[in-house]
Amino acid sequence: MHRLETTDLRRPFRLLRTRAPWTSLLYLAVQALAGAVSIGVWLSVLLIPVWLMLWPRCEQRLLPLAGRVAPTHRRERWELRWQDVVLVLLTSVMAVAAFFLGILLVVLLGTLLAVPFAAAAGREITSWSGDRTLPIVPTAVIAPLLGLFLLFLVLWGVTALAHGWSALSAALLRDDERRLAAQVDALSAETVRIGDSIALERQALERDLHDGAQMHFSAAGMRLALLHLDLEELSVSAAERTRLLTGITDVQRQLDLGSQAMRDATRGLVPSALRDGGLCGALEELVTSIPLPVTLECSVPRQAPALEQSVLLIARESLTNVVRHSEATRADVRCVVEDARLLLEVRDDGTGGAEPTGTGLLSMHARARRLGGTLSLTSPAGHGTCLLLDVPRQMDEDAAA
Repeated sequence: MHRLETTDLRRPFRLLRTRAPWTSLLYLAVQALAGAVSIGVWLSVLLIPVWLMLWPRCEQRLLPLAGRVAPTHRRERWELRWQDVVLVLLTSVMAVAAFFLGILLVVLLGTLLAVPFAAAAGREITSWSGDRTLPIVPTAVIAPLLGLFLLFLVLWGVTALAHGWSALSAALLRDDERRLAAQVDALSAETVRIGDSIALERQALERDLHDGAQMHFSAAGMRLALLHLDLEELSVSAAERTRLLTGITDVQRQLDLGSQAMRDATRGLVPSALRDGGLCGALEELVTSIPLPVTLECSVPRQAPALEQSVLLIARESLTNVVRHSEATRADVRCVVEDARLLLEVRDDGTGGAEPTGTGLLSMHARARRLGGTLSLTSPAGHGTCLLLDVPRQMDEDAAA
């Protein structure tokens, strides 16, 4: 169904050529009927909880009749919010107003449109007060024209009223907290995705530098060494040989310095402990850098690089939170593989009470979902914090081979 916009209401002649006025009239009629039911339910008292859960769900399905997109979130079976109570109360008030307004409009339209039939039947046409008789011919022509114009205004007003009422209903039905939570999860997942993309690009850059530029540096150094040997056997003057050998030695020194600079640069792209020692080596280096006594238990074979990088990032973020916020005196890190699952557990003896709403924890949750696993946080007040990561293992095929 076409979504009704405010700009559509500014084009009444075009609007009346669509079915929007009639669907809006049906929407308001159902609203009025629901309001009457709401009044009866308030009087019955016992049916109030049932109606409070039933009507908002029905209203969510009726919104398209008014050209309004219904909220897309899925409600729980027994979910009841204060917005539902407000919606039912407003529907009751709207039913009373619609009843009196509807009667007035029906009487007015019926009177105006019935004038030609009354004139054809030979009946006198009097004014509203009944003290004056109106001329039959002009009245029989003008009255239905006024009735049609009023009907035009009524249909436009019905459409505008349905548009405004549905906007209020949609605002009450919309779960902003859940929507914001979904947006935060989406942003966290996008942040993790971007971080993983950057990490993959860094690994690819390291590989390209190692296999490309550094290989050419090594080949050039070997070539210069061979030229150095060939030059020593040439029959040239001692001064000329010394000058050429000194030049070649200087070029070799520059190549060595360039190769060393290349190795230093690539070493910073991916942690050398993770690249050379795997996850256990990287965790060992991590716990030694923490200004806190940390016990490490790790028995994990080489995993896929992306998995190792993600688990290391989660462990680093978790230990950073321990140092910054927990007021702990010690921590324990356990990383093992059990039943084709990789488990990372980080415990501390701090104050506890950690809330799973911080940026770091949201990113860790998003990273765990990206790995196809879960991240659970247990943090009772005064009893420390335990973070448990559970993800499927992903063996490194090259290491396994």
